[in-house]
Amino acid sequence: MKKSGMKAAALLLAAAMLTACASSAEKADTKGAGENQAQSGEEQKAEGSKPSFVFVCTGQLGDKSFNDSAYNGIMEIADSLGCETKVIEIGRDQTKWEPTFQDLAEEGKYDVIISNGSSSAEVIEQVAEEFPDQKFVMFDATMEEDKYPNLYAISYKQNEGSYLAGVLAALVTESDMEYANADKKIGFVGGSEHPIITDFLVGYIAGAKSVDEDIKVYVSYIGSWDDTAKGKETAIAQYNQGVDIIFPAAEQAGLGCVEAAAEMNKYIIGVDSDQAMLFSGTDEAKANVILTSVLKEVGNSLVRMANMEMEGTVPYGRYEELGLKEGGAGLAVNEYYEKNVPEDIRAVIDEKKQEVLDGKVEIPTALGDADQNEVQALIDSVAP
Repeated sequence: MKKSGMKAAALLLAAAMLTACASSAEKADTKGAGENQAQSGEEQKAEGSKPSFVFVCTGQLGDKSFNDSAYNGIMEIADSLGCETKVIEIGRDQTKWEPTFQDLAEEGKYDVIISNGSSSAEVIEQVAEEFPDQKFVMFDATMEEDKYPNLYAISYKQNEGSYLAGVLAALVTESDMEYANADKKIGFVGGSEHPIITDFLVGYIAGAKSVDEDIKVYVSYIGSWDDTAKGKETAIAQYNQGVDIIFPAAEQAGLGCVEAAAEMNKYIIGVDSDQAMLFSGTDEAKANVILTSVLKEVGNSLVRMANMEMEGTVPYGRYEELGLKEGGAGLAVNEYYEKNVPEDIRAVIDEKKQEVLDGKVEIPTALGDADQNEVQALIDSVAP
């Protein structure tokens, strides 16, 4: 999740079954699936008809969120486009990042090396410079344009999706929904303090304030992207203070927040992937408290990139920002959203979404040239 379309719900569910748990055994199966795709793809590459892609995951698969969204995109590239793909999961140990990218580039087996640039952009840029004949794609990142002619970066307007989530949260906390209380308090939980997480936060706050200027937003950080126990503990603390709906932007650690919501009969908003649908049929208690999810369409953006690679139109040397209009961000609409969110609330969200698409709303951001004093003032304005 972090900065540096073509929805396929059925495919997402099928792919999610491969990564539904984060056990080492299932991770081994996941890697095996990637390698099998690579083997079938080698025959196609021999014919010179398809580009090949390797995804280096600098996190953990099985998070039902950011990394799984990327993984699902890679699987769709293999299944729908017939390209050779491979998935390599190297985790958050930064000492492994540079040598892994260097080995892959030196080997030269894959046309395009893909990875999350939100934390590893500097490493990817360095290796891209060392290997100018190797193509690289990093997502959730920007770059200095025209400096790396073999590197393409994809960033997402997560503040647009989280703006709609803030609208939802404010309307829910002021509603007579079953798990809503009388307090105008909503929550936000981040994995750790990071510019992209702050971008989620300011969009969320702006959306909530568009409904009620006096709303209070409790903000907490887990200090981890993987610690689900700490995530649960953090969410419980907010719920105990009167918060009735939380938006966690914390990758796998955010699953602990989902657990807390289900156990305490509170509401939650998922992130990156359509998380309610990932629990559908296996854990209905969790699926039913996830009113929607802020979608960061990493998988879709990678499929889009692969299609452009096949057409020879990837704008290497540059970066693109994908938001609501481009299908890079949004809010999940599924059976749980339609069942559990009242129609009048859904109607307001539709109106707000159209305003964003029409350019009638200027959503604050914490990225780029944003005035950080203004960003902090916005956050302070909703502090309890």
